[in-house]
Amino acid sequence: MGFDLRWRTWVKECVTIASMSVLINGSPSKPFKMERCLRQGDHLSPFLFVLVVDVLHKMVGEAVRNGRISLLLVGSDNIELSHLQFADDTILFCPQETETLVNYKRLLRCFEVMSDLSIKFDKSSLISVNCEKEWETNMCGLLGCAEILYLSDTWEFL
Repeated sequence: MGFDLRWRTWVKECVTIASMSVLINGSPSKPFKMERCLRQGDHLSPFLFVLVVDVLHKMVGEAVRNGRISLLLVGSDNIELSHLQFADDTILFCPQETETLVNYKRLLRCFEVMSDLSIKFDKSSLISVNCEKEWETNMCGLLGCAEILYLSDTWEFL
């Protein structure tokens, strides 16, 4: 992402200068330094997460530009949608195309490897609109989704 050495050193110090101890049978252990991750509730944590998840946003945008992912066209104005992100949730949009879903899964696996974050496919949902049930079942199996949510053709996008 282009952060210089000074900035990276500063962030690393924020993570590694902290020390912790744990309670063992009600008594604190000897303090030890953290070498990886942030403390739960650390104010730097959401900021760092946003920086990392921005990479996913750029990866999806690049996949759209090079034709690996097809956009979903919505409404009479053909509004183009590929994805929406909010905090740690991501919604991926695509037309009924197996190739696009396969490429989304590849992209997400690459993101997992690059970011060291894990995507919980088994806790994800495939929400289909006006798709054939056989295709939905196949795609749910391909993605490893726990469930399929069905929406009828009366669904209106606001």
